[in-house]
Amino acid sequence: MPALRFGIVGTSGHASRVAAPVLKRNLEVSLLGAAGSAPERSTQFAQQHGLARSYRDLEEMLGDRDIDAVWICSPNHLHAEQVAQCAAAGKHILVEKPLATTREAAEHAGKTASRAGVTLRVGCQHRFRPAHRQIREWIASGLVGRIGYFRIHRFWRYPYFEDMDPSGPPQWRRSGLESGGWVINDIGSHLLDLMLWMSGLEGTLAGALLASQQFDLPTEDSAAVLVRLGQSAIGIMETSCANDSPGSRIEVYGSAGWIRADDTLSGPATLTTHQGRTLSFPSVQMLDTYSAEVTDFVAAVGGERGIGADAAAGTALAGIIETAVRGRPCA
Repeated sequence: MPALRFGIVGTSGHASRVAAPVLKRNLEVSLLGAAGSAPERSTQFAQQHGLARSYRDLEEMLGDRDIDAVWICSPNHLHAEQVAQCAAAGKHILVEKPLATTREAAEHAGKTASRAGVTLRVGCQHRFRPAHRQIREWIASGLVGRIGYFRIHRFWRYPYFEDMDPSGPPQWRRSGLESGGWVINDIGSHLLDLMLWMSGLEGTLAGALLASQQFDLPTEDSAAVLVRLGQSAIGIMETSCANDSPGSRIEVYGSAGWIRADDTLSGPATLTTHQGRTLSFPSVQMLDTYSAEVTDFVAAVGGERGIGADAAAGTALAGIIETAVRGRPCA
């Protein structure tokens, strides 16, 4: 299979920090160019990353017959519409989470891709961490029996990267309409996806509390979400970009045993089970998780199933988060 030729939607933040470097180092793909919010931003991006092409806008990119796939790195509220545009042009799509800011829009995006016969995957790259795959395998093997509780915790103080404004996130993340929620989509969506993917259970929102604890913004910087998993299991997700924490943790308790996982999202990971078994995993570099995601995406385009988050997974996440944001009290 020849290298899959990519274009990127978006030219700042994630597009420049992650998408372009990952695509440039992956031998299974090639990066042709990007479309930003203005032609000059596209040109600047092409010069910065040594790309052969730049595009005036998404429409011009989609008109390029050499583009096979698009990595959507735009603000959240644009994702669903841009998925539909890419699908209509026959391009395969890797879209950053969330798939959409509402369940209805996510369902529509998934249907447009399905009707067009193109591959759609949602950017949930933490599935590709070896420790997370091990937890999923243990659960599927029956190690813990019937799941009773699943707790996942990660705090990550903002700013996450040196190029971020320490006074707060970009304007679109401050808007509930444009972001669909700040930290619950920025970090919490990954945690919720891992909960559903690892457990193999469907999730329904049971309750949520979202709060602005450090940043005086309309969107939240801390969140706790309660999820009903399947018929009777209880899922708890905790995230914040306003508070400190010693590291990430995943806890799974069931009728036959338990799993505890420390620092799978934040450093060298340790997995422990009720059997007294301990496994250690080295730190995973951020770009390596995205490279694995791209490899899985290429395989999916070629007809393989893979483990990447599909439209159904993206829709499930959008539904839980939309309900949590719209129904939540905010302190």
